[in-house]
Amino acid sequence: MVSGVEVKIRSESRRKGLDPDEVLQLMRVPFEWTGDSYLFDFDSMSVEKLSNYIYFIFKKRGYSLDEGTQIDGVYVKTRFGDSLAYKRLPIEYKYKIGIYLNGKKTCLEISRAVHKGLMSADKTIYGENYLNSELNKIVDQIQFLKPLVDGYLVCNKCGAYYEVHKDESVEDFPDKCECGGNFEYIAMPDFPDEKIVERKKTSRPTEYLRPPAALILVSLACITSFVYNTSQILTLGIIGLAVSMVFALIRVKSQELILNISSRRLLYFLVAVLFFVEAWGLGTMPLPTDNYIATTITSFSMILAVIFGFGMIFKIFSPDNPRNFLDPPL
Repeated sequence: MVSGVEVKIRSESRRKGLDPDEVLQLMRVPFEWTGDSYLFDFDSMSVEKLSNYIYFIFKKRGYSLDEGTQIDGVYVKTRFGDSLAYKRLPIEYKYKIGIYLNGKKTCLEISRAVHKGLMSADKTIYGENYLNSELNKIVDQIQFLKPLVDGYLVCNKCGAYYEVHKDESVEDFPDKCECGGNFEYIAMPDFPDEKIVERKKTSRPTEYLRPPAALILVSLACITSFVYNTSQILTLGIIGLAVSMVFALIRVKSQELILNISSRRLLYFLVAVLFFVEAWGLGTMPLPTDNYIATTITSFSMILAVIFGFGMIFKIFSPDNPRNFLDPPL
């Protein structure tokens, strides 16, 4: 089965007059099927760095480390079938990962793990192809894992090429090849920066609930403060509480429900607007001068709303920036 990434690369290669097979061979990490596992050759990439990227890929697909370590361990995910007949039947995807040095090269071996006969039962119920499709999706991501390479300049006549690394620009290379052909640029598939991968690895699950928790607190402050104001602030609080619950649900399911970048930016924008509107509502609300508890709670909630509102604005422009302490990258 051809992946979407491969289709995109082939289409762009043809449009620029390049041989799609040659371009794909350049962009892919060398790998082979050994009969029961995939074996990748990552050349000089360090074992630790590769293990962080593989951990990131599996986490994004909803897996958790079931046993062992990131270097030699087993990732597992349980989900329910897609067809109506098997909706209630759980499928357990379990893959064994081994990262090791072979001379001066770093190798990755990935294979399906059998656990207490469950895999054979899955084969009977779902079929071999059903289980293979999940492994193929993982391999499709790993085979283009070249984090230090931005893309390739390939000659449209003889196939000569340059690797364009992260710290280099296309302008640093010649426009024409010695054979008289032109160099065409093909970008590598997008993959997160190493800092994002490291931040994702070290982030705790509770960190992803900071913005929803803050919105819940601010919304509850609005709801409990309606006795001092009109029903408008009560309406704001109820809307904010409803949105915060949806936001929290998305974050709890973030490993299985990954929104695309546009949807995430829209969500951050709506949450930022809610934070600022609720802060404005709390700031303009008249309070009794002798009620210090109400004044303190309102002031704290207003400051909290403003801080997280700016945090969400920052997320709109840079959704996966690892420096945002309020909200780690998904």
